[in-house]
Amino acid sequence: MRRNSLPRWQISELFIPVSVLLILAWYTYGILFAAPYAGFTFNNNTARVMDVYPQPGQTPSLQRDDILVQIGDVSWEDYKKDARVVLFEGVQPGESVEIAIVRNGVEMVVPWKFPGFSQTEFNARFINIWWLAFFFWVFGAAAQLLIRPKDQRLRLFAAVNYLTALWLIFGSLSSRHLWESSILLHAVTWLLLPVYLHLHWVFPHPLKELPKAAWAFTYLMGLLLAAAEIFQFLPKSLYAAAFLIAVMGSVIFQVVRYKRHPEQRRDVRLLGISIFVAFFPSFVLGILVIAGAVPQLGPAALFALPFMPLVYFYVIYRRRPGGMEVRLTRSISLYAFLIFFGTALFVLVVPITSLEITVEISIFIGALVVVASMYVAVAFFPRFQAFVEKRFLGIKLPYQNLTETYSSRITTSTSIPHLLQLLEEEVFPSLLIRQYAFMQVRDGSLKPLLAKNAPDNQLPDENGFDGLIARAGKYIPSPSTPEEWIRLILPLKVGSAHLGFWLLGQRDPDDLYPSEEISILQAIANQTAIALSNILHAEQLRKMYQIDIERTEQERMHLALELHDSILNQLGYLRRNLDESSLSPNFQPAYEELTRRLREIVSDLRPPMLTYGLKPAIESLAENLMERNSDRVKVKVDLNDGRDRIPEHMELHIFRIAQEACENALRHAGAKTINIYGNMTSRALDLCIEDDGRGFGSNVQLDLDALLSNNHFGLANMVERARLIGADIQIQPGPERGVRVRIAWHSET
Repeated sequence: MRRNSLPRWQISELFIPVSVLLILAWYTYGILFAAPYAGFTFNNNTARVMDVYPQPGQTPSLQRDDILVQIGDVSWEDYKKDARVVLFEGVQPGESVEIAIVRNGVEMVVPWKFPGFSQTEFNARFINIWWLAFFFWVFGAAAQLLIRPKDQRLRLFAAVNYLTALWLIFGSLSSRHLWESSILLHAVTWLLLPVYLHLHWVFPHPLKELPKAAWAFTYLMGLLLAAAEIFQFLPKSLYAAAFLIAVMGSVIFQVVRYKRHPEQRRDVRLLGISIFVAFFPSFVLGILVIAGAVPQLGPAALFALPFMPLVYFYVIYRRRPGGMEVRLTRSISLYAFLIFFGTALFVLVVPITSLEITVEISIFIGALVVVASMYVAVAFFPRFQAFVEKRFLGIKLPYQNLTETYSSRITTSTSIPHLLQLLEEEVFPSLLIRQYAFMQVRDGSLKPLLAKNAPDNQLPDENGFDGLIARAGKYIPSPSTPEEWIRLILPLKVGSAHLGFWLLGQRDPDDLYPSEEISILQAIANQTAIALSNILHAEQLRKMYQIDIERTEQERMHLALELHDSILNQLGYLRRNLDESSLSPNFQPAYEELTRRLREIVSDLRPPMLTYGLKPAIESLAENLMERNSDRVKVKVDLNDGRDRIPEHMELHIFRIAQEACENALRHAGAKTINIYGNMTSRALDLCIEDDGRGFGSNVQLDLDALLSNNHFGLANMVERARLIGADIQIQPGPERGVRVRIAWHSET
């Protein structure tokens, strides 16, 4: 029979959070009810009266800015010296107490009628910082009870939050000296010092391994100083130095971590942002205090302070098995938005409250502010949340319409590397999938195209095709196969053909793939299959086209050799054996024109200077073009080449592009000047061909499909040749007139 009681280890863990909660509740009772309602508040450091709460129908004998000297039998010096002395102890409501004060430089004694409980003073106590202690307690208890597995960072984080909660609650009552609160405040501060420093030394990851003895000594010193505070052996203000050292030391550790450990900078930046957001409203409130324009809602700025432990909790909690990264991040984004939005609204409302306006106008303005605030919140919060999710979760595509967005994005994927980059950087992060593998089916065997956080030894082998089909499309909660990490297998099919599989594993927040989401994931997988099929077919056609071009170039080279070695040599042999006396006067010019034309054809089929490099070949091309056009055209060449040539298989393609660009400029554009310039090395090329011809009409589209459909085969050939060698080509209007063709290439190795 199953017992309903909690396991022993859980009950033992409840002792610390329950004990801290009881202390918080007890001292909260002390703040709200047990502390004497004296009818005024004072600054515990300067003894200056800060607020006076007069009784109805009475003129108070105390005023703001009075300096307290003695209250009853207790002098201010004794009160400051002994933290166990309590003011107004045993005084009953209605009794009169003599108070010695200094007012405007004159010392006097005034009678003060002890009022007892009043709603005004209760409200002032209630709207204060004591409730922040409960926020820190929540984060400490959540870290201790919810996060698994437990480690040193977790325990330190829980300890910091518990001690901070106690520090806040004791500090809220310390000015009254009730229940040893001032002494406990000082003691807890010394306990905070080693815990703060230790946490930020190891958080988010250790700066350096230190001997355990070093930390043991640090904690021992903290305990001894805390004990000294309990016996009041230390100066009263020394505890403030402990708090300053704790804060400044923590900041210094993070700065050092940011500089020396680049892999931790994201977490350090996140912590820095959390501190800024948490204290930003308080900073604005401080400015308003200096300006003397603080409404009663001013203490609401303190609501931003719990943002800091929330982000610390997030940094520890995220990426844990069964974690809640998504929910935490969205809670953080909502909290941060409310902080910034509330601060901005607060700053706008303050000037309005100082205006002298009628009740009707104030109601009207208030209604406008409410409507405007609702509109701004609705309009800007989705953008703010999208920014946070993109920055911290990597969600780049909106999940709500991911299928439609992916469908439009995938059309731009023209290669397998581009498709894999889209999946890795946008699709899988937007689906919160942290572990996956993309297996391609090729000739009945499996080949991994993309994998992240998937162990190589746990990927299906090349013969695991049938096993994947048998388990495809169903959530796998408790897999029994060697691929233990796989939770969902999605086939990528086009028709009846399997092109691949998606193997999906760890997913935020809980590794679940609900049935209603599997259909969405399968739709995205189907789109990927279609894109992959198109890419494979396009690559196959491109390879066939490349083979065809290479075959054509080989045939042209073979024909050029035949014309040069056979036809031209045979013509020379025949010419040498002819009888000069029997030749017509027109024979020799015709013979020379025939051989010249044959040599031009040979040069066009296979430029001989290409043997010596691309630059000599282009220079020879320029000379031939000017000679062929009787110098009516100027072709200028300004090329800088390195010692090493670009790959040989690219030279012919680039030469053909330059040759086609020049022929187009002369035949179709009527160009008079052509400039060929650029830089060439073995690892990069940047070549431009500019002319001063008529250029293109405004209706000419320069993408490959449009060029083919409009019978611009020469331009299409240039574009396709550039693609074959992995170069970028731009065909654009020139800077003044004509056309500029630019070819750019960079080696990837």
